[in-house]
Amino acid sequence: MNDKTALIFYIGIISLQYIVKFLKNIIKEDRPIKKNTYGMPSTKSATLFFIIGFLILKYKYENYTILKLFFLAFVGVLYKLYFKEHSIKQIIVGGLLGLLYSYIIYIIFL
Repeated sequence: MNDKTALIFYIGIISLQYIVKFLKNIIKEDRPIKKNTYGMPSTKSATLFFIIGFLILKYKYENYTILKLFFLAFVGVLYKLYFKEHSIKQIIVGGLLGLLYSYIIYIIFL
């Protein structure tokens, strides 16, 4: 990864965190187990799927590698479901947001 790509990647992750926080404060959907923060969309899901979306778009991996990346992302968010920190809907929306944002960042900056 060259310097420009690394900087765009980092800025993408940081800006995604602000977008998710902004959306959580607009949507205001509680987590399955009540906490002091909202759950929609899932920040972890958005971040993991942004990372794999960015990597896939930038480096054009083979299908087998893409499947492994998606599998690892799903494993990464499963514990959020298991411990009822997020609903399936919150995780799906977070994942879709992360993928969409990675596509937008890729199209605009790379």
